[in-house]
Amino acid sequence: MTSGDLIGASLRWWYVVLVGAVLSLGGVYVATHQPTVYWTQFNVLLIGPKDPEFPNYLEDPRFTLYPVVGVVVSDLNGGKPGMDTASTDTNMVGQGIDDGVQVRVPNLGTQWRRDLSSSHLDVQVAAADPDEVERRADATVDAIAASLEERQDELRIVPGMRVTSIPATKDPTIYQVGGSRMRAAGASGMSGAALTFILVAWLDRRRARRASAHA
Repeated sequence: MTSGDLIGASLRWWYVVLVGAVLSLGGVYVATHQPTVYWTQFNVLLIGPKDPEFPNYLEDPRFTLYPVVGVVVSDLNGGKPGMDTASTDTNMVGQGIDDGVQVRVPNLGTQWRRDLSSSHLDVQVAAADPDEVERRADATVDAIAASLEERQDELRIVPGMRVTSIPATKDPTIYQVGGSRMRAAGASGMSGAALTFILVAWLDRRRARRASAHA
């Protein structure tokens, strides 16, 4: 079908083109009016007690803190283990979660061979407002510290032998997540136009075949 044929078919099926244009404009509107999402990610480090009688976990892996990381993550997730991911680069917004808090044990390995021996927690926060992201991030840091305190209170750990927590940064960067509205509008409009013209071409060919059959 040439461009002239397509123009003629569009004129014959003008009402199909009109409906396609309306639907395409609706798609453009939806694509360009998605809510903005703000997201941040930071680590919370667990710091072991300083005592010369207890070796550093690099010297003796029996004293590593990663079991404590798992316990704290479970506490903050209501008794459930944190979400397993294939990489430390996986973020909650990319998983389709644009509102909430995730506290996870980082996977230092791969999708096929997991390594959950980290001594820090991966904290991610998403919300529609950057101030809300900051508030939730601060609240999560406090909740991690409170969980550690509660667990060690239950075990009657003396103050000098307690594990403490500290965020890797006190002012994590908050990112605005969202694509270009111009690109979204262009992609939606072109997709709608292409589908409309494909439908018009198909309808016109079917009309031509029927006309030939009755000739």
